[in-house]
Amino acid sequence: MEPVSAAFLVLVCAPAAACGVAAVVLWPRFAGRGVRPLAARTGLLLGSQALLTAAVVLLVNRYFVFYATWDDLLGGTTTNATVKQVQPSRGAEAAPAGLVHRETTALGPKRRGHQRDPAEDGRVDRLDVEGARSGLGAQAYVYLPPEYFQPRYANRRLPVVIAVSDDGSGADTGTAWLRQARLPDAAVAAIRAARAQPVIYAAVGAVRRFAPVRTPSASPVHGGRSEGEPGEPKGPHGRQAPVGSHGPVGGAPEAASRPVRPAGCLDLPGVPGGQAETFLAQDLPLALAGAYRLPEARAGWGLAGIGTGGQCAARLAMLHSDRFTAAASLNGRFGPPADGSGTDARTVVKLKAGTGKAPRGGAKAGSKPDDPYGGSEPYRLDQDLTWRLQHLPPPPVSVLAAASATGPDAEAAGRFAALARPPMHVDKVLVPGDPATLKQWRDHLPAVLEWLSARLRAE
Repeated sequence: MEPVSAAFLVLVCAPAAACGVAAVVLWPRFAGRGVRPLAARTGLLLGSQALLTAAVVLLVNRYFVFYATWDDLLGGTTTNATVKQVQPSRGAEAAPAGLVHRETTALGPKRRGHQRDPAEDGRVDRLDVEGARSGLGAQAYVYLPPEYFQPRYANRRLPVVIAVSDDGSGADTGTAWLRQARLPDAAVAAIRAARAQPVIYAAVGAVRRFAPVRTPSASPVHGGRSEGEPGEPKGPHGRQAPVGSHGPVGGAPEAASRPVRPAGCLDLPGVPGGQAETFLAQDLPLALAGAYRLPEARAGWGLAGIGTGGQCAARLAMLHSDRFTAAASLNGRFGPPADGSGTDARTVVKLKAGTGKAPRGGAKAGSKPDDPYGGSEPYRLDQDLTWRLQHLPPPPVSVLAAASATGPDAEAAGRFAALARPPMHVDKVLVPGDPATLKQWRDHLPAVLEWLSARLRAE
C-alpha cells in the first residue's frame, strides 16, 4: 500500500477516529488521582493526537501528492542521469550544430613590418549565424584581443560586448564598428594604457530573415573570403542567403517578394521574421558562446549601439537582465522602438516587400496595417523604456546614455537618466559637437569602452 492509497488512509484514519472517540468516552473513568489514572489520561492524549496528526498529514499528502510512493518519501530510488549545460556557456556542446560558420579575416590591428600574430595583434573573425529559435540570421564580426590567445589567459573567460550596428539600409554587416569607429584599435590602446581590461567585441549588423532563394539558375554559395575584405552576405555553409543579399552566384535577383528584415530589435507577434529580439538576446549569445571561451554569468556580458542600435542595446539590457549586465547607448532614444530606418515603429513597418499588408492573423481586427503592435496599446507601452521606468520595477543593469550636448538626443538621455532608480544605474554623458555616425564618435569611443570595461567581469 502506497501513502496515497485509499486502503492505507482507511487503515490510519479509522484508528485515529476510534482513539478520539475513546478519549471522550473513557476520560471520566480515568479522572481519579494517582499514577495509574494520570498515565491512562496521558496515553489517551498522546495516542489520539499522534493518530489524528498522522491522518491529517496523509490526507494533505493525498490531496497535493507530495509523496506518491514510499520510495519518494524514504529516498529508496537512485537514478544515473547526465545533466548537460543548457545556457550559452559551454562551447560547442551548447551551440546548435551547423548554425554557426566562422572564418578568419584580415581586419583588425596589425604591426607594421610584422606577420600578423593573434597573440600580439588579436584577431577578427566573421561569424555567419542562423538563429535556431528566431529563424533569423546575421553576420557578426568578432574582435578577439591578444590576451585571448596568450597562455596566461588560457583559463580565463574574457567579458564580451555585443555591438549593435544598423545604418537603416539593411546592407550593414557589422563592419561599421571596425572601419568607421576603429573599435579594435581603441580597445588595444585602452588595454595598453591600463584603462580597460581585455574584452571581446562582437559587432552585428542588420538582422535578416533567411528564406530559400528562387532563381532560374540557382547554385549554392560556397566558401567566401577567409582573408581580406568581407564579401556579400551569405548563409552559413552556403545553404541559403539572407533576405537583402544579392542572391547566389549568377547575379539574378530573386523574383518573388519576401518579408524584409525585422523592425528594430522587437519581437512582433504574427509578423513573418518578426523575432529580432529573440535572435539578439538568445540566438546570438548562444552562437558566440558556442564558438569562443566566454563568461557563463551575466556579469560578463554587455551591449553597445548607436542610434537605433543604441536604443536596441539599452532595451535588450533592460528586458533581458538575466543575460546582460550593462549597455552603452550612443545617440539612442528611449521611447517606443524604431524600425531599422530610424522611423518610429508605430508609423512605418513594411511587413512584406513592396506592400503594407499585414500578415495573415498577425493583427487584431481594427488595427492599422502598418502597426507592428497589432493594435495593442499595452504591448506598445511595454516596449517603451521610459514608460517601463515610470511604471515597472527597474532591472539590475547599468546603462550609459551618451549623446551630443545639444538636440533631442541630449534631452532623451537626460529624461531617461532622471527616471532611473536602484537597482538600475544610468550615467549620462554629453559630448561636444554633434556626432551622428560611428566615425564621428571615434574620438569619444575610448571613454565608452572604459565605462563598459569597468562594469564587466571576467571569469
